[in-house]
Amino acid sequence: MRPVSPATVYFPGFNGVRFIAASSVVFHHIEQFKTIFGYTDTFTQTNEHPVVYQAGRLGVALFFVLSGFLITYLLLAEKQSAGRIHIGNFYVRRILRIWPLYFWLVGLSFFVFPHIPALQIPGISESAYDHFWQKLAFFGLVMPNIALMLYHEMPLCSHTWSIGVEEQFYLIWPWLIGSVRPRRTLLVLASIALVLGGTFFWLRYGPGSTAPEAGTTMLMVSDFLAHFRIGSMAIGGIGAYLVFIKHPILRVLYQKPAQWVVYAVLGTMLALGVRIPGLNYEGYALFFVFLLMNLAANPDSVINLENRLCNFMGKISYGLYMYHPVAIVTCLYVIRQFMPYSIGFSVLLYVTSYALTTLLAWLSYEYFEKQFLKLKDRFAPGDKPVARTQTARV
Repeated sequence: MRPVSPATVYFPGFNGVRFIAASSVVFHHIEQFKTIFGYTDTFTQTNEHPVVYQAGRLGVALFFVLSGFLITYLLLAEKQSAGRIHIGNFYVRRILRIWPLYFWLVGLSFFVFPHIPALQIPGISESAYDHFWQKLAFFGLVMPNIALMLYHEMPLCSHTWSIGVEEQFYLIWPWLIGSVRPRRTLLVLASIALVLGGTFFWLRYGPGSTAPEAGTTMLMVSDFLAHFRIGSMAIGGIGAYLVFIKHPILRVLYQKPAQWVVYAVLGTMLALGVRIPGLNYEGYALFFVFLLMNLAANPDSVINLENRLCNFMGKISYGLYMYHPVAIVTCLYVIRQFMPYSIGFSVLLYVTSYALTTLLAWLSYEYFEKQFLKLKDRFAPGDKPVARTQTARV
C-alpha cells in the first residue's frame, strides 16, 4: 500500500457534516429552552414531535462518528508514514484544539453567567451553586459527564458532557491504533465493552431495572453508560479503517443504488423518529459512517456537501456547538420582553439564535481559537506540518 501522509489528508464534505450536526443540536436546544421557559411543550411531546426530540441527540452521535473516523484515519496514516504514533504529540494537538474554548466557556458558566439576569434559566439556575466546588472540580478535570451524572445540570455548559466522552475516548483509542499487538489490545477492549454493555442492558432493560437494590447509584451508573457513546466513535473508526485499507466491501457500499437505499431508509427513520431500544445511537452510527465513507473516498457519492457555506460553518462548528445555549437564552430573554408567543416568536427566535451563535462562533474562531491552532503544526503527525488536515472536533 502506498503510504498516506497525514499532511495531505482532506475529506471533501466533512465540514458540511459538521454543519449539519451542529445545526441539529441548535434546533434541538431551541425547542428545549422554549419548553423550559414555558412557551411550548413541543420538546416533551416525543410521540407527536419525534424529530425535535431526536435531533440534538443524533447530531451529537454524528459528531462522535465523525470524530472517531478522522482520529482513526489520521492515526493510521501517521503510523504508516512515520512507522509509529507519537502519542504525546497527539494529546497536545487535542488539547490545543479542545481545551481553550472548553475552559473559557466553563469559566464563564461558573463565575460570570450566574450573575447576569438575562442568562437565568427557570428551574435550573436556582440550583446552579449546589455542589459548586465538586462540579467545578470535575469540569476542571475535563470530566463534565461525570459531574452531571453526580450533581445534575450546570446552566449553559451542561452540553459539554460530550467533550468529556471524547476525552475519555482519546485516552483509549491512540493506544489501540498504535499497539504493536493490536489484536490482543482489541480483545481486551472488546471484553471491557461487553461487560459495560451487559451492565447497561441489565440496569436499563433487564432484571437490574426492577431489582430491590437498584437505587440512586445504579441509576447513575446506567445514566453514565447511556451517555458513554464510545461505540459510536468506534464505529466511525472502523469505517476509517475500511477506507484506509481500501477494503473490497467498499465497491458494494459505493454503488449508487446502495447509497439511495441507505439514505432513503435513514431519511424515513429520521422523519418517523424511529428509536432503536438500547442501541439507538450505535444503530444510527452505522448510517452515519456509511455517509462519511462515501464522502471521504467515493467520487460517485450522490451527496455533495463541499461548498463555501458548508466549509465556513464547518470550520466554526466547535464554536457553534459551545456557544449556542448562551445565544438561545439571550435571544429568548430579549424577544419575550416585547413579543407574545406565536409563530412569529418562534421564527424570530430561530433566526436570531442561529445568527448570534454564528457571530459568536466566528469571533471566537478568528480571535481566540486560531491563536492555539497555530501551535498545532509544531506537534503535527509525521515529519511535516499538517497543511489541510481535518480538525477532529465537534
